[in-house]
Amino acid sequence: MYGNAVHLKKMIIRSVRHRGLKRLIEDNQTKGLRPDLVNRIRNILTALILAEDMGEFRSSAPPGWRVHQLSGDRKNTWSVSTSGNWRITFEEEDGYVDLINLEDYH
Repeated sequence: MYGNAVHLKKMIIRSVRHRGLKRLIEDNQTKGLRPDLVNRIRNILTALILAEDMGEFRSSAPPGWRVHQLSGDRKNTWSVSTSGNWRITFEEEDGYVDLINLEDYH
Protein backbone atom coordinates (compact mmCIF):
# COMPACT_ATOMS: atom_id res chain seq x y z
CA MET A 1 0.00 0.00 0.00
CA TYR A 2 1.14 3.50 -0.74
CA GLY A 3 0.70 6.44 1.63
CA ASN A 4 -2.75 6.47 3.20
CA ALA A 5 -4.33 4.12 0.67
CA VAL A 6 -6.90 1.81 2.21
CA HIS A 7 -8.17 -1.41 0.67
CA LEU A 8 -11.91 -1.74 1.24
CA LYS A 9 -13.23 -5.28 1.13
CA LYS A 10 -16.70 -5.51 -0.37
CA MET A 11 -19.22 -8.30 -0.71
CA ILE A 12 -19.35 -9.90 -4.15
CA ILE A 13 -22.49 -11.24 -5.84
CA ARG A 14 -21.45 -14.58 -7.29
CA SER A 15 -24.75 -16.12 -8.45
CA VAL A 16 -28.28 -14.88 -9.12
CA ARG A 17 -31.39 -17.08 -9.37
CA HIS A 18 -34.04 -14.49 -10.35
CA ARG A 19 -33.84 -13.46 -14.02
CA GLY A 20 -35.11 -9.93 -13.33
CA LEU A 21 -32.49 -9.37 -10.63
CA LYS A 22 -29.81 -10.77 -12.93
CA ARG A 23 -30.80 -8.28 -15.67
CA LEU A 24 -30.78 -5.42 -13.16
CA ILE A 25 -27.35 -6.36 -11.77
CA GLU A 26 -25.67 -7.10 -15.09
CA ASP A 27 -27.34 -4.66 -17.51
CA ASN A 28 -29.29 -2.16 -15.35
CA GLN A 29 -32.49 -3.41 -17.03
CA THR A 30 -35.69 -3.56 -14.95
CA LYS A 31 -37.66 -6.04 -17.08
CA GLY A 32 -39.04 -8.80 -14.88
CA LEU A 33 -39.24 -6.63 -11.75
CA ARG A 34 -42.26 -4.86 -10.32
CA PRO A 35 -41.77 -1.14 -11.11
CA ASP A 36 -42.80 -0.14 -7.57
CA LEU A 37 -39.97 -2.29 -6.12
CA VAL A 38 -37.08 -1.27 -8.40
CA ASN A 39 -35.72 1.61 -6.26
CA ARG A 40 -35.87 -0.40 -3.05
CA ILE A 41 -34.22 -3.39 -4.73
CA ARG A 42 -31.45 -1.12 -6.07
CA ASN A 43 -30.90 0.30 -2.58
CA ILE A 44 -30.69 -3.17 -1.02
CA LEU A 45 -28.30 -4.49 -3.68
CA THR A 46 -26.10 -1.39 -3.40
CA ALA A 47 -25.91 -1.66 0.39
CA LEU A 48 -25.16 -5.38 0.12
CA ILE A 49 -22.33 -4.89 -2.39
CA LEU A 50 -20.78 -1.97 -0.48
CA ALA A 51 -20.86 -3.75 2.89
CA GLU A 52 -17.62 -5.24 4.15
CA ASP A 53 -19.47 -8.23 5.60
CA MET A 54 -22.92 -9.33 6.81
CA GLY A 55 -22.36 -7.67 10.18
CA GLU A 56 -21.91 -4.30 8.52
CA PHE A 57 -24.83 -4.90 6.16
CA ARG A 58 -27.15 -5.79 9.04
CA SER A 59 -26.06 -2.87 11.23
CA SER A 60 -26.42 -0.31 8.43
CA ALA A 61 -29.76 -1.60 7.07
CA PRO A 62 -32.88 0.44 7.88
CA PRO A 63 -35.29 -1.33 10.29
CA GLY A 64 -37.89 -1.68 7.51
CA TRP A 65 -35.62 -4.07 5.62
CA ARG A 66 -35.99 -6.61 8.45
CA VAL A 67 -32.69 -8.36 7.65
CA HIS A 68 -32.59 -11.81 9.24
CA GLN A 69 -31.58 -15.41 8.68
CA LEU A 70 -34.26 -17.95 7.96
CA SER A 71 -34.61 -21.12 10.01
CA GLY A 72 -35.29 -24.79 9.41
CA ASP A 73 -34.25 -26.16 6.04
CA ARG A 74 -33.29 -22.63 4.93
CA LYS A 75 -31.10 -21.78 7.92
CA ASN A 76 -28.22 -20.59 5.72
CA THR A 77 -30.47 -18.17 3.82
CA TRP A 78 -30.68 -14.45 4.58
CA SER A 79 -33.86 -12.46 3.95
CA VAL A 80 -34.39 -8.74 3.28
CA SER A 81 -37.91 -7.32 3.01
CA THR A 82 -38.83 -5.47 -0.16
CA SER A 83 -42.63 -5.14 0.07
CA GLY A 84 -45.44 -7.18 1.57
CA ASN A 85 -44.41 -10.84 1.41
CA TRP A 86 -41.70 -10.19 -1.21
CA ARG A 87 -38.13 -10.69 -0.06
CA ILE A 88 -34.66 -10.66 -1.49
CA THR A 89 -33.09 -13.89 -0.26
CA PHE A 90 -29.52 -15.10 -0.57
CA GLU A 91 -26.79 -17.16 0.99
CA GLU A 92 -23.50 -15.60 2.09
CA GLU A 93 -20.15 -17.25 2.68
CA ASP A 94 -16.82 -15.50 3.19
CA GLY A 95 -18.00 -12.27 1.53
CA TYR A 96 -19.64 -13.97 -1.45
CA VAL A 97 -23.38 -13.65 -2.05
CA ASP A 98 -24.91 -16.68 -3.76
CA LEU A 99 -28.32 -17.71 -5.05
CA ILE A 100 -29.73 -14.19 -4.73
CA ASN A 101 -33.44 -14.33 -5.41
CA LEU A 102 -36.61 -12.25 -5.30
CA GLU A 103 -39.38 -14.39 -3.87
CA ASP A 104 -42.62 -14.54 -1.95
CA TYR A 105 -41.73 -17.28 0.52
CA HIS A 106 -44.68 -16.94 2.90
